[in-house]
Amino acid sequence: MLLGCSRSSSRCGCRAGERRGGGSIEDLWNFNEEVVARAIAACQIPIISAVGHEIDFTIADFVADLRAPTPSAAAELAVADGAELLARLGQLRRRINRVMQERVSRYQTVMDSFRRGVLQRGGERLLREPMMRVDSARAQLTRATRASLDSQVARWNEVRKRHKACHPSRVIERRLERLAELRARFEKATKDELTQRAEKLERLRSMLRALGPESAFQRGFSITLTEDGKLVTSATTLKSGDRLRTKFADGETKSTVD
Repeated sequence: MLLGCSRSSSRCGCRAGERRGGGSIEDLWNFNEEVVARAIAACQIPIISAVGHEIDFTIADFVADLRAPTPSAAAELAVADGAELLARLGQLRRRINRVMQERVSRYQTVMDSFRRGVLQRGGERLLREPMMRVDSARAQLTRATRASLDSQVARWNEVRKRHKACHPSRVIERRLERLAELRARFEKATKDELTQRAEKLERLRSMLRALGPESAFQRGFSITLTEDGKLVTSATTLKSGDRLRTKFADGETKSTVD
């Protein structure tokens, strides 16, 4: 029966346990058999030994992964606290959500501030298309992170259903470690992506400064406007008596066409 139970446990992926309450040492002699000991040692599933009384020992106790004094104690050791696992998963999900929202909000504020500064300097036309691409990339990143988080939560819900009747603590610990690893990878990927976007915005801002009128002023150029603020691009558009304003890097002058 023990061998059949071990094979069944291997197929279903549950923890196996050998237990028998009470009885004399002669009744427990089967657990001293070599074939039983070898089967326990070769089993890929963790086995808890709980045979006889608390003071009784058999060879099976020494080859099993864990010995419990009684069958009841073995059951308590084999089954993890489901409420505690769910609480830990919920806590991890809330922490990931909070970190994601804080980082997206922070970079949103930076980009909005930069956008307002650009618009005030008259660079809307130059940056309209790049900013649209950045907004699109940001939306895609947000959707991807949320989808990744939802996928992890769905996977853990599936694990919880599969282990509703049997929760091996070692398997759960490995899953939690994997979740922590995925969370670290996710946070790094998010940070790298946002850093790249910020660097791209900085490059665009530098280009805007280089192409803007302030840069031209610093190189010795000037801009001439009519009295009503229209840009003068050709002398043929002027006539005698027109009042003009010429802007330089350090100020402006007024003049009249002869």
